[in-house]
Amino acid sequence: MANMRILLLEEHKSTQELLLHGLTKIGHSVEVVDNGHQGFLEATAKSYDVIISDISIPHWDGFKFIEAMEVVRPQLPIIVVTPASTDPSLVQRLHGYNSIVRVLSKPVDIDTIIETLAPLHSQKNSRLNKMARIVATIGPASSSEKIIGQMILAGMDVARLNFSHGSYTEHEKALTAIRKAEELWEKPVAVLVDLCGPKIRTGAMKDGSIELKAEEMITIQADNILGTEERFSTIVPEIIGDLKKGDPILLDDGLLELRVVRPGEEEVLCEIVTSGRLYSHKGMNLPETRLSLPSVTEKDWQDLEWALAHQVDYVALSFVRSAREILDIKHYISVSDKPELRVVAKIEKPEAIRNLNDIIEASDAVMIARGDMGVELPAARVPRMQQKIIDLCWRRNTPVITATQMLDSMTTRSRPTRAEVTDVSVAIQEGTDAVMLSQETATGYDPVNVVRTMASIICEEESHAKLSMSHFQQLARETGVNPVLTAAAALNTTRATILFDFQGTLYPTLSKWNRKVTSILITGSVQIARHASLYKNIVPLLIDPQLKRSELLGRALECARLGGYVQSGDIVAVIEGEYTNERNIKQIGTLQLIKA
Repeated sequence: MANMRILLLEEHKSTQELLLHGLTKIGHSVEVVDNGHQGFLEATAKSYDVIISDISIPHWDGFKFIEAMEVVRPQLPIIVVTPASTDPSLVQRLHGYNSIVRVLSKPVDIDTIIETLAPLHSQKNSRLNKMARIVATIGPASSSEKIIGQMILAGMDVARLNFSHGSYTEHEKALTAIRKAEELWEKPVAVLVDLCGPKIRTGAMKDGSIELKAEEMITIQADNILGTEERFSTIVPEIIGDLKKGDPILLDDGLLELRVVRPGEEEVLCEIVTSGRLYSHKGMNLPETRLSLPSVTEKDWQDLEWALAHQVDYVALSFVRSAREILDIKHYISVSDKPELRVVAKIEKPEAIRNLNDIIEASDAVMIARGDMGVELPAARVPRMQQKIIDLCWRRNTPVITATQMLDSMTTRSRPTRAEVTDVSVAIQEGTDAVMLSQETATGYDPVNVVRTMASIICEEESHAKLSMSHFQQLARETGVNPVLTAAAALNTTRATILFDFQGTLYPTLSKWNRKVTSILITGSVQIARHASLYKNIVPLLIDPQLKRSELLGRALECARLGGYVQSGDIVAVIEGEYTNERNIKQIGTLQLIKA
């Protein structure tokens, strides 16, 4: 029998020592934890061959732990050791889990454990405890509380509701399921409402599609008609008057192209540049046309009202062209008595690229929407624009999401292409805060597997990441932020950094600079915790801010230990911002190094 890497979940010291002594004596490697959540984090951070677990363990009992493990490590065998092994109802319940290979009685017989281990084989498991965040779109394939909970376990940090599809009733049901799953698995999850913006589409076509032939002419008109090979309409007739002679019109994600020959107020005559079949209600992109349409449509304002009424965390504005549009949305939010709703600018228009600095400055976060960007701009420019936007966002400390087709093939398949894996890895290497899944989780056949796969790719890339010399040089020059944050970020011998930030003002800077060890945000606000879920390497823990100051540190350390982020004996950096002590002396900030 090969030496096995074993994770032991056992609260009682006597049983711990018995199993630890017996298993290590014959060459096995054993890690011991005493609660379920700690075991979950340990199992996702390292590779094990088998788990031995009691059912009666604190902070996620054995059942909750096993349920979580079947999501993130479905092939990892589990041996259950329990004094209630003869309880028929318990045994029947345990038989419902595929990963359990045997149920044994206490007191433990080490020879029986060794016998059970004999036929088991070594496992190869990818790490899943990532720093970068995952935004996953909720749709028909993923709207149940069970699937959402499993996606949270697999690594989802932000749930996206795409308002280009679905009714308010459907989105409300999804939001309720997200909040229930969030509570069950004790992980704050941000909800992002994605406004559809002025999405320009063709009208309906006769028999569902028409054939376009290069060098022939076709007319686009304002009045609604059933499209033919001679003419078709658009659902946004206001664009007709904006089109100028020579303007390109890209249809169906750029697969087809027209060029305006004769403009007009009610219709435009176009030459067909690229042949192909045009189906009903396909997208229209106008990369060189200056549109008079507002970026925020009447539907968007209604959807924004829904977002405000339902206390979501972020709202994304599509087809942003200038900072003014972001500021208008933020002003509307500020006077609505719900100022905690944050605004994400989606970068996908050429005008947005020209106004990039101002848009980033005005926004709470940025999304690189590579779908329409790759149509509005030459596709070859998209990778360089992605790199530029990520770098600018990092410099301005604005979280950035890289989106569109990251694992697109997994909508219908169980494994990604090599190109998709490389795409995700490159985005992580460039420093993106988050990567996004769209139809892969909204309509894909296995949303949980997609999230789990994304998490494993992120972790693999992060395991090789090294901070650049320019990063350290900029850190040394950083003078505009609280110095305790940059001081903590320069440490490399701590297990974790604990940040007391009840106002939610310090963690964005810590996220920017500290990308080596886990950053634990201590807050009393669930809203701050959810907002922080978009920020790279921030783990929010909720603690009552009314506790005495002398009790807060002890409570924070206990929560961090129970959660599995810190173990006894670890060196931990503890940060606090501005504070006036009992002698009326105002401190800028404090940094302590303590042993847990």
